[in-house]
Amino acid sequence: MNEEERKRKESAKEQKKSERAERAFVRWFAFLRFVAALLKVVFPYKRHDDCKDYGDRPYVFLCNHYAMIDVMYPCVATKKPVYFIAKRELWDNRLLRWFCNKCRCIPVDRDGSAGDVKAVMHAMKCLKRGDNILIYPEGTRNKTDEPLLPFKGGFAAIAIKTQTPIVPIVQSRKPALFRRAHVVYGKPVEFPEYYGKKLTEENIAECEERVRDIMLEMKQRAESYGKKGKK
Repeated sequence: MNEEERKRKESAKEQKKSERAERAFVRWFAFLRFVAALLKVVFPYKRHDDCKDYGDRPYVFLCNHYAMIDVMYPCVATKKPVYFIAKRELWDNRLLRWFCNKCRCIPVDRDGSAGDVKAVMHAMKCLKRGDNILIYPEGTRNKTDEPLLPFKGGFAAIAIKTQTPIVPIVQSRKPALFRRAHVVYGKPVEFPEYYGKKLTEENIAECEERVRDIMLEMKQRAESYGKKGKK
């Protein structure tokens, strides 16, 4: 066997290995959607759709954050897997490290370090190849009475540079055993006026503020659905 033939066989072997890994990843997310359906029995919620079908294109999903299990909301938004952007500290816990690796989560440092830049580049690569990502714009779980915590920057720049729509998902309250929450799935938000242009900090801040305003309005609606249900 000559060197060229050996390299060709090795390349084919690696390709098959990669394809098997991708199929396993898709099956894993199908399993997660099944688990999400089971969780809905004990952590019930009613879904309210502003958009009936998101189609098969990639999206940047944004979700307000109360608990670990609220990853189930974006998991069921589309049939395609979602890459979660998660704080690096989760890898310090053995069980969470296993889950994050299984989900191919993207670790991020929120201190502007090289790890943060690497996470952004990884997220953009996922979107460019047609995959979805999930970002919690608040950066951490909301343990306050505020409807939304201040947003961490970055999601608008990722969406604009990859020309990817943002889909906001807003839950009315923290998931709780046998207490129904209301979850609003918003319409895709895009900023085509900035596509292909050099972005300034002011441009990014404006876009992120527009998305935050949309999510605040969705939060009010989600909470109002809950109040109507009590009457």
